[in-house]
Amino acid sequence: MKGKMKIAMDAGHGLHTAGRRCLPSLDPAQTREWKLNSRIMDRLQEALQGYDCEVLRVDDITGVRDVGLSDRVTAANDFGADLYLSMHHNAGVGGKSGGGTVVYHASDIPAHVSLAQRLYQRIMAETGLMGNRSSKVVKKAYYVLANTNMPSYLVENGFMDSLADTPVIITEAHAQKTVRGIITWLEQDCGLRHLAESEDSGQQETPSKEESPDGGEGTDPTDLSPGAAVIVNGIIYGTGSGKGCGIAKNHDRMYITGYAGERYPYCWGVAKTAGGIRQGWARAEDLKLATESAGSGRDEETIKDYPEWAAICNERNVNVRIGPGTENAVLTAWPKLGPGNEVDVTGEKRAPNGKLWYRIRIAGIHTGWVYGGFLDRR
Repeated sequence: MKGKMKIAMDAGHGLHTAGRRCLPSLDPAQTREWKLNSRIMDRLQEALQGYDCEVLRVDDITGVRDVGLSDRVTAANDFGADLYLSMHHNAGVGGKSGGGTVVYHASDIPAHVSLAQRLYQRIMAETGLMGNRSSKVVKKAYYVLANTNMPSYLVENGFMDSLADTPVIITEAHAQKTVRGIITWLEQDCGLRHLAESEDSGQQETPSKEESPDGGEGTDPTDLSPGAAVIVNGIIYGTGSGKGCGIAKNHDRMYITGYAGERYPYCWGVAKTAGGIRQGWARAEDLKLATESAGSGRDEETIKDYPEWAAICNERNVNVRIGPGTENAVLTAWPKLGPGNEVDVTGEKRAPNGKLWYRIRIAGIHTGWVYGGFLDRR
């Protein structure tokens, strides 16, 4: 595949879909399938920020609304996606030790069937959750597979009523391994390019501490949690090993979205150049925590002590931005909010034009800002 890849994806079902949960005898919390599905897709979406692609989640990222299959298909087709990926977890072994991972497709095209087989192999190489299914890659005309206009794959990532699978699939580690397998598949088998590869620039090794602009003591890595706003005084790299397309950043505000280890948090933010949004890895020692707003210290205290409350979006296609005001960039890697989506409001601030904006947390993970008129108290 050439050019910027378009990937449509969904977490199967909804938060309140009847049944669809782990067997209570194996998981007392009875973790819902949607939570397992969505956790993987959230992590995948975050990982894809480092790649030359556009991502569209066609489900409701909050899980509150179980988006119909026809709506999901229409959204993916209208998006012009190059690939469609649907994440599920299976059931049906009744507490026995069977189970395992299965990849479904609905194609007779050899190349598309081969991609399904490679997807299974890539996930299996990371998770090892083979199970005892007689067929690991299956042709089946599930609605989203049969009606999308692009190669489409549905992953049943283990069984929620399997004595062997359940203790594994409920863990964060399993979700992360699954994501690594999918990313490898997208890179090695589907031609997804890392952002560093899409820019005409040579390799650049990690600079020594003395080469970093402004030097300084930097920030303790333990302070740099996902979602934290930081000021970059150093280099943004194309990989989590301090290599790839090196882009100098001086006093630019960015946001932590993940880690490749203590020294390399993954950042994204708005560049001061015509390049627009820049994404990549930075050394922790080249980052300093930034205040959430450019206002006074009193404003910061107001946000710090803000009493959180739950809200519901009342409008369609609402952009979530990195700061209060439309002059701030949109969180393009994450879906827009829609009617009925629930969020936590964690702060508020007025934009330069005087309009009130709320700082929100989506699905307990993602943080951004939304114009106040688009949210109602729940």
